[in-house]
Amino acid sequence: MNCPLCNGENPEGARFCMACGNAMFASCPECGTELPAQARFCFSCGHQIGEAAPDPARARLEQYIPKELLTKLEASRSSGGTQGDRRVVTMLFCDVTGSTAAAEKLDPEDWAQIMNGAFEYLIAPVYRYEGTLARLMGDAILAFFGAPIAHEDDPQRAVLAGLEIVEAIGPYREEVKQRWGLDFQVRVGINTGLVVMGEVGSDLRVEYTAMGDAINIAARMEQAAEPGTVQIGADTHRLIEPLFDFEDLGLTDVRGKTEPVRAFRVQGQKAEPGRLRGIEGLNTPLIGRDVEFGVMREVLEKLCQGSGGIVCLIGEAGIGKTRLLDELHAEWEKIAASDAPWIVGHGVSYDTTRPYGLFMQRMLQVFGVADNDSLEMVREKVAKTPEGFPPEIQTLVVHAMGALLAVGTDLDGPQLQGEALQHELYEACHSMWRAAASFAPTVIVMDDLHWADPASVDLMIDMFPLVDEVPLLLLCSFRPDRQSPAWRIKQAAETNYPHRYTEIGLSALSDENSNLLFENLFDISGSPAELRPMILERTEGNPLYLEEFTRTLIDSGAVSRDETGLHWSAGARVEDISIPENLQALLTSRIDKLTEDARRTLQLSSVIGRSFYHRVLKLISDSSIPLDTQLSTLQRAELIREARRIPELEYVFRHDLTREAAYNSILLRERRDYHRRVGEALEELFVDRLEEQSHLLAHHFYEASDDAKAFKYSLMAGDEATRLYAHHEANSHYTRAIELIGQAAASPEQRINLYASQGRTLELIGEFDQALANYQELQSYAQENGDRTVELAALIPRPPSTLPPTPGST
Repeated sequence: MNCPLCNGENPEGARFCMACGNAMFASCPECGTELPAQARFCFSCGHQIGEAAPDPARARLEQYIPKELLTKLEASRSSGGTQGDRRVVTMLFCDVTGSTAAAEKLDPEDWAQIMNGAFEYLIAPVYRYEGTLARLMGDAILAFFGAPIAHEDDPQRAVLAGLEIVEAIGPYREEVKQRWGLDFQVRVGINTGLVVMGEVGSDLRVEYTAMGDAINIAARMEQAAEPGTVQIGADTHRLIEPLFDFEDLGLTDVRGKTEPVRAFRVQGQKAEPGRLRGIEGLNTPLIGRDVEFGVMREVLEKLCQGSGGIVCLIGEAGIGKTRLLDELHAEWEKIAASDAPWIVGHGVSYDTTRPYGLFMQRMLQVFGVADNDSLEMVREKVAKTPEGFPPEIQTLVVHAMGALLAVGTDLDGPQLQGEALQHELYEACHSMWRAAASFAPTVIVMDDLHWADPASVDLMIDMFPLVDEVPLLLLCSFRPDRQSPAWRIKQAAETNYPHRYTEIGLSALSDENSNLLFENLFDISGSPAELRPMILERTEGNPLYLEEFTRTLIDSGAVSRDETGLHWSAGARVEDISIPENLQALLTSRIDKLTEDARRTLQLSSVIGRSFYHRVLKLISDSSIPLDTQLSTLQRAELIREARRIPELEYVFRHDLTREAAYNSILLRERRDYHRRVGEALEELFVDRLEEQSHLLAHHFYEASDDAKAFKYSLMAGDEATRLYAHHEANSHYTRAIELIGQAAASPEQRINLYASQGRTLELIGEFDQALANYQELQSYAQENGDRTVELAALIPRPPSTLPPTPGST
């Protein structure tokens, strides 16, 4: 099967061209229009492509809507309506410039044919980077990256798709110019932000769309972009700045916004991209990994002595795998000299379905192929002999790469495919790495293997026998996702090569090490006492989480350097630090892998709290799937765990940020309803123990906007905390009750008791000025309403020196 863009040969059924990454196309048998391989109906004539679909309406929708999105829409419709969600999404608008003038010169059929051809080049990159094509608009498209399925790098994917669109349309522009004498160009606008995603419309027209200010800015970015360019908003720029080169366009006016917004033009990928993680100007030594580092150092020393091996470095996102690898690289240079090979490959999140994508990425580096190289340049570079390869395997390696990339070379011999291609590729890899390790002890590092494609994993496993023959170390780093192909590497290594296998599992930092990391990042003087424990509690020993919350503190101005630039000071805005957007995306991408019922169960659980009782969740759950089945699914996904069974079954979120991410995705109106249901369930289940549960009842009814019950339980919670001599907690509950007292229509007796209770509490914790202000507030209310009883109650607790003078006194 030849690629229509580069004419490269690909195996039958290939979704993307191995050479250029373009979506493979086929022709409509009815009208001849070229279509993306995944299209089920022709864009031009509506002719059905491929096997018949049982539901024509569904097949027509699948023409534009990815299968997972359509499944979501059908699930919501079958459950009685669409349940939207709140999420951070990157939106891409792209339109054809000059289309109105061009359409005037042509017959409508000719213009429709031109636009159908253009849409192929606009749509293919969206699918390539796993975006959702939301809308076709005459001469434009709207695509979402992050909905309905989130990825942790959606802004990067959107920008890559935009760059690919403006580059790939070039040959088609020339074709249109030669055939119709017309010139046109495309422009792309991108923005990232919080929106509400959901289905709008009716049974006759269904549209999955975003609503919110962020999509308006995305549209404005597209309208203001120069033809042939990609323009992005400041929020997108902030998330991908280290990866691309930009031109700062300054501020631009946006219709409907009082303040102009910042815009940037994307010029291309950086030749040497920086790190998305970490904080510029803040460095800290490796903390809390002494044992793991020691184990790896022994493995590297054995390698220098001629003993090969396999290492699996396993840990959740952000736990410090890449940082440990960086430190090991530096140590390897000390042990084996700087010229000892340390070869690094990285899994790429949007190449998980590209056969041999991980291997090809590494080999393209070996051959010096750049992302922006033309097809002819790729062919020339692959045909050359890579420096340092032994002569006896040069031909084998070059021929295998030429066949894999389907670019052809000047070497004789037929182009291989299928099993023959796999055999030659495996033989080339064995020969290449055996020769390299025979010359010098060699380390092959494969980072982010959780994103590896199955074919690359099979190739890695097939290389395992080499560690028995030569000093070769295969160092594989990935997340503990048992569903990913990378997990087979661990299973094969520990089963078949236990004598060569080392496994290192990275866990969260201890409280002591987390505190040390915080101190290394900051030298904060005069900071609020709650800053450090608040950050450490929320990040729970995950270095990435701690760094990203630190970055949020800096970006928001909550902490800033002093005049010397050597020390940090903290401001007052530290009480409510929201989860950083990139962490929200990271966690949302895990949640989106769940079935709709399991995801809804996770959201319901997040409303209850960090820990939740099974019988409370069961009382509010309305899914047709048994609750225990869903909870098992969530445990297998390592999102929750069983906390205890006695005195009753209770679960807990493995990480509070996971709970927060699930909670943040719920629509506000749904949150209120869920909180009300939780509150009513607690009232029913703990009818004889309401005082014990009053703090939870107060919280849920407050979030449910039930002012009367929120006031009732806030007052009860304050009294219960007072009974336990927990005065600070009591003060918080009383403050909430005073906030609600007007809406709750409290009686004079309730008002007197509340203010008197809070006043005594404030006195006990030494806040005498606030206690006095509390009594004065009650007195002012009494005077405004002419209630002498309440006024007297406000005066009784006050010392004589604070009482107003009596009439006639001096």
